[in-house]
Amino acid sequence: MKGVYLPGNAEAHIKKWPDPKPAFGEVVIEVKASALCRSDMTIYYGEPLVGETAAGEVIPGHEPSGIIKEVGKGVKYLKEGDRVVVTCFLGCGSCKYCRSGEPMLCNEVKFLGMDRNGGDAELLATPENVCLLMPREMSYVTGAVSTDAIGNLYATMKEMNVGGDDLVAVIGIGPMGLSGILAAKGMGATVVAIDLVKSRLDKAKELGTDYTVNAKETNPREFINDITKGEGVDKSVDCSGAAAGISTALDITRKHGIVAQIGETGKRKVEMNPSEQLIRKKLTWYGSWYFNLSQWEDIVDFIINKIGNKRAEEIVSHRYPLKEDSVSEAFKLFDEHKTFKVVFTP
Repeated sequence: MKGVYLPGNAEAHIKKWPDPKPAFGEVVIEVKASALCRSDMTIYYGEPLVGETAAGEVIPGHEPSGIIKEVGKGVKYLKEGDRVVVTCFLGCGSCKYCRSGEPMLCNEVKFLGMDRNGGDAELLATPENVCLLMPREMSYVTGAVSTDAIGNLYATMKEMNVGGDDLVAVIGIGPMGLSGILAAKGMGATVVAIDLVKSRLDKAKELGTDYTVNAKETNPREFINDITKGEGVDKSVDCSGAAAGISTALDITRKHGIVAQIGETGKRKVEMNPSEQLIRKKLTWYGSWYFNLSQWEDIVDFIINKIGNKRAEEIVSHRYPLKEDSVSEAFKLFDEHKTFKVVFTP
């Protein structure tokens, strides 16, 4: 089969990989869509963000959707022809985190596309217990952005108890930020989008954001002070992972407000002022990573009935087949921040 190969030297290629066979408890999925994520770029440059496998040893891609082609022995719930999305994390299955629906916190967790072959390929063999059924009202492309992107931000907004009375700031308007806008607007909030790139802010407007702030031209803190009479936003989400973005989120959020951190900093250190930004505001700042698996049915309902399949697909700017030139271009443009979500459609 064809699959993406990332040797770790800022190149992306297609190569032939062995067709997978399902082990006990596994299914083989015919991949229909697989989305690129910013963390994939750490493999692209040879320093995977998570996992213990070197670049080039496994097929990348941790946001796939598709149709089950083959069922292995021991599979209990899925059957050929089922439409599924595949979640990122394979835990031990027995620790308290796995049992409570958070395998990403398992001490033995393995990462799709980093520890084991991922979805940027024609076929994917994976354990049954990381597959989630996807209704026909959702396209495969929507399925590919429904977990790590929209599902993640849905869970974040729920954790912050976002509602119609809230003013929510989303900082860093890449694919995750756009997902945050969809989630917050779907829950009735008023939304402020903050970024440095005009095209991203234009896209935020298309998705319904109420205010946009170009931080190159306008001081976000001054803007928020003006529209809130010095109070600050109720809740904010940093999707940038940049020091300036994190600091902005902490600065513009009101006393007793909530800040969620989604943007990854990797090995970079970030300076902050706990006295001014946390303690004296009695601010809550928490890390958000993926969604609890028990939330999947709610996420599906939210996408279908609050966002809509068409609007969910609008965070995708580029779709590519699994061809050498296409794959090379996809990773290059994504690395250069010239795209929103990128999806491979084998």
